[in-house]
Amino acid sequence: MSPYGSYPHPRTGVFVDGWNFKYATYDAFGIQVDFTKLLNYLSDGSILIRAYYYTGEWTVESIDQYVKLTSQGDPETLRDELENQRRRSQSFYRFLNRNGYMVVLKPLKVFAGGTIKADLDLELAIDMFSLVDRCDKFILCSGDGDFVPLIRAVAKRGVRIQVLSTQHPDAYAKCNFKAADELVDAADEFIELYDILPKITRDWSSK
Repeated sequence: MSPYGSYPHPRTGVFVDGWNFKYATYDAFGIQVDFTKLLNYLSDGSILIRAYYYTGEWTVESIDQYVKLTSQGDPETLRDELENQRRRSQSFYRFLNRNGYMVVLKPLKVFAGGTIKADLDLELAIDMFSLVDRCDKFILCSGDGDFVPLIRAVAKRGVRIQVLSTQHPDAYAKCNFKAADELVDAADEFIELYDILPKITRDWSSK
């Protein structure tokens, strides 16, 4: 008898905290993630129910606000750079949507001094709870300690939690990144990102 009832493999949901995952991969180790490889790795031996990718996006309004708050010499050059970044990001989101992910976007907010932020914790929490009766396992790709209460609440509903992030010393040395200890402790299993880099890194030679 399968431990997952009538299902031969665990029904799995994947949740990627886009910005946090970028810090843990590109900023910490200098790699470009192949998100098709990533999803194949995370769903291997599982029945993939849903995969989400959460991130903030530049809008016309947030670009205008950022240029107004930060530009000193050449505002039009800065605006063009941000517009180009916005177009590249839209192509990336389209790729994700067509390759197994549901992309959840929220407009970036610009604060005094040019700080930018888009908080999608609530959206991620709602999606997790919407799948809690349909999944046996959740994989959270984030090192953010703010998710501790969420994964504890989900675990109480019987879903096993894996966290994919890094506590490798190279990540901390490079960009001061380290998955929160309390998040790692709260999870049923911690997947050290450094150990799987060869399996999820984009292969530029084949492009």
